[in-house]
Amino acid sequence: MAELARTDFENCCLISCGMLYPEVSYLMETGFLNPRQTFFTPPGLHAIPEKLEAHLLKKLNYARESCSDSEIIVLYGKKCFVSTEEPLKRVDSILLDAGKDIVRIEGEYGYDLLAGLEDRQRISGGRQNKILWFTLGWLKSWKTVYKRYFSWDDADANANFPGYYDKIIVLDGLDLEEEYMTQRPEIILELFDWTGLEVEFAPITLDRFKGLLKNALSLHVGKAS
Repeated sequence: MAELARTDFENCCLISCGMLYPEVSYLMETGFLNPRQTFFTPPGLHAIPEKLEAHLLKKLNYARESCSDSEIIVLYGKKCFVSTEEPLKRVDSILLDAGKDIVRIEGEYGYDLLAGLEDRQRISGGRQNKILWFTLGWLKSWKTVYKRYFSWDDADANANFPGYYDKIIVLDGLDLEEEYMTQRPEIILELFDWTGLEVEFAPITLDRFKGLLKNALSLHVGKAS
């Protein structure tokens, strides 16, 4: 596929999980994206499925003020909505019920949009299932997810992290490792102290994310042609 110019996204509205705010903002600042409107849902709502659905539909209504359904791209992983009360419901079924022309970027989870399975296997030395994968948004919002939404305390953290995971790996597509390690080390130390897991940064490019965005855009172009 030919490289898409900045203006190719100008007729689109994006609805993104707040966990991807750093990467989406960077792509807008550097000129890869210039959507008509961009809306972010609060980060970490996968922990509260009913609120995720409500916020997603709310942002969809906002997007429809500027874009038709065939111009809306949703930046959520396929499995970011999982509910024991409605085991068959997923992000795709929510979107399909809302409007059949809405396109969701392909990927299983938010971190999968940044690094696919093959890359995660390489980064983890073949132990990707034993890694707690963080995006940069997760690094900012983990306390909201675990302490506020899940209501975990220190005992819960001790029961749910060590032994289940080898370490935390932050998928760093914005080259922020040095900044965190030298200017904000207390953030990493607090995360280590609470989870009992070593925290590593894995430098990645945003090529996969950009490719998935272009693929989603091409689906809209195909519908319009």
